[in-house]
Amino acid sequence: MAFDDFDALLQKDVARETPATSELSRVVIIDDDPGIRRSLALLLSGRYQVRLYASALEGVPAVDDEVCAVILDIKMKGHDGFWACNEIRKTQPDIPVIFYSAYQDVKDPYEVINEHRPFGYLSKDSGVRRLLDTLDTAVRLRKLAIENRKQLEALKSTLAQRRG
Repeated sequence: MAFDDFDALLQKDVARETPATSELSRVVIIDDDPGIRRSLALLLSGRYQVRLYASALEGVPAVDDEVCAVILDIKMKGHDGFWACNEIRKTQPDIPVIFYSAYQDVKDPYEVINEHRPFGYLSKDSGVRRLLDTLDTAVRLRKLAIENRKQLEALKSTLAQRRG
């Protein structure tokens, strides 16, 4: 993450009005680097309800229906981000996962994209704006999917009542 970009965004966003925390969309960040977790928490706290986890074992169980997106480091001690992504997909198959890593050479990027189907695959030096744009889009799409699912369930319920 380029610190000049980070500082500029923080200054720009200070004046932005923020909604109550309970109204914010929840984002889970799983990264074993405490500095990255703190930086992302500072960057995202006014926009999202941020939950931070230092390992895949801590973070995976926290990903539930209320989470709109996951920012996931790839190279971590213990279980890596690929393992975490696979575990998250078992319970939340359509949640947007954004791989956010300093190590782009851990696996072939095409293999990562084809095998894990992340919403985004960003390097930590790709700039704050790119991360924010990717995350904002992921959250918007997740919220639309949740709303569509609720409407579909309501329609099914209405049809069942009319038939029954």
